[in-house]
Amino acid sequence: MVSCQTQPRGNPRCEKDATHMLVFSVPRVDEASGLKPREMAPVCEPCGKEFIRRGAYEAMLVRLEVHKPLPKFIIVAGHRLVEDAEHGERCFDCGRTGTETVFKFSMLHGCRARPESVDHLALTGDIVREAANARAEESARLWYAEAAYHLGMPVNDWRTVINHESTCATFTVGDDAYRLRYGLAGHRITAEKLPNRGMGEPEVINGEGRKNHKQVVFRFHYLVSKYETDYFATYTPGREDVILYAPEGQIVAVLRLAGLTRPEEPLAEVTDAVCDACGPIYSLTFQDRIYQ
Repeated sequence: MVSCQTQPRGNPRCEKDATHMLVFSVPRVDEASGLKPREMAPVCEPCGKEFIRRGAYEAMLVRLEVHKPLPKFIIVAGHRLVEDAEHGERCFDCGRTGTETVFKFSMLHGCRARPESVDHLALTGDIVREAANARAEESARLWYAEAAYHLGMPVNDWRTVINHESTCATFTVGDDAYRLRYGLAGHRITAEKLPNRGMGEPEVINGEGRKNHKQVVFRFHYLVSKYETDYFATYTPGREDVILYAPEGQIVAVLRLAGLTRPEEPLAEVTDAVCDACGPIYSLTFQDRIYQ
């Protein structure tokens, strides 16, 4: 998490995790724009409210989300394990705890929170010589029984697919969309997470400005006001925050990028983080000015 960055008067610095972003304007006026410069600081809710109550600055609190890179883990029986001080190991996805040995010799293979972990199933017997649609139907049935019934995975929007050479079903788990692949080597069956929550590639606007852009603006499939106007988010290269705006231009949330791990393609990682936080993206606009 990101720590609260306030220091109450007469008290030591707050050590709580930040849950909100404090957005405030400093008293001085910028000579170029004639506007009061805007500052932001991550804070816990009590410290943020106390700052606003004092009335020294024009300020407001907005929701803060933090994108953190994946920790180092090992995969055992489909679980991505990280160290746990009390229990030895903990699954990063479902929270189950135990020693590595407990996970290794568990009766069930797979994590109920991660469909990709159910990767040990394959068709056997006479069914492998049947027509493609029959193999697809049996592959979907076999995987669903294992994931939904045995593991208790919360599979939703399950739809079988026919007449497709590699996909036998589509489904969702939480906010993420997946397709179920069949017909792989050894007749294996695996789940694959779909980019952009299954909504296809976002439209790229002003793609010719990609090399020299100063800011990227994201718009979303489902984030609209009751008047059907769009919320939008901005990312400025070199900064660590993605800012979500209401249609009228008011800041409503901030996504803090706490360490990007793909320096060769930072925008791809930022786009994935924005999708996870705000929902499927329908357009990216590259612009040569900075909106703030």
